[in-house]
Amino acid sequence: MTPEEYEHLVAEVLRSEGWDAHVTPYVRDYGLDVVAERDGRRLGVQAKMYGGANRSISVETVMLTYAAAAYADCGEAMIVTDSRVLDDARQVADKLRVALRVVSAITSPRAAPPEACDPKPARAGLSFGEIWDTHFVPLAGRVLIRPNGTTNEILKVDHAGLVRRTSNGRTQTIKIEIFRWTIEKLLRGEAVSRDEINQHYPGRASSGIALILSAIPIFDTVNVAGKRAVRLRAPL
Repeated sequence: MTPEEYEHLVAEVLRSEGWDAHVTPYVRDYGLDVVAERDGRRLGVQAKMYGGANRSISVETVMLTYAAAAYADCGEAMIVTDSRVLDDARQVADKLRVALRVVSAITSPRAAPPEACDPKPARAGLSFGEIWDTHFVPLAGRVLIRPNGTTNEILKVDHAGLVRRTSNGRTQTIKIEIFRWTIEKLLRGEAVSRDEINQHYPGRASSGIALILSAIPIFDTVNVAGKRAVRLRAPL
């Protein structure tokens, strides 16, 4: 199951409980994956599928979910995950009244298909989940080389993100969310520069992200207004 499918599974579970739930668009969702309404209540949900990766729900995730729900005018907030929640995160969630729920990442035959949420749709036949599984996951074990000779060794790729080792020996995890944000923009025909990536990812890993994207054959590196950027390759 991909993270996208997991979001739809979460929405389906909420609908089965009487909520009018829908998956948010991948742009301008401000951190919420599902918004649900019932009896005058409005619930903002962040779905975190880690697919067996060694990651847990942290205090940061709780705080971001609380803020995103408030910004979206939701009176209630919830985190749904297939992983575990750290003890300090539970304490913060209890104080902020952010509900915590575990939903196994299993394929549901009743899962709803992706919703047409954006007026400028992605290229037909491509989705972030498919691109991640087809092109990014196989990068594990590869060494990517820049024109100046510096390298990034891709140590691990899963549904939590990507772990790389830089030329100076530093190991860094790049969370999957920034790749999803970038690729969804590319699928809508937009170009994405390193500056934009830096603005949306506090990890300051734009050079590594750009290098990784350049290794994916469906993307091209282009010049936009004098800056290097990535764009979806035109279909043949």
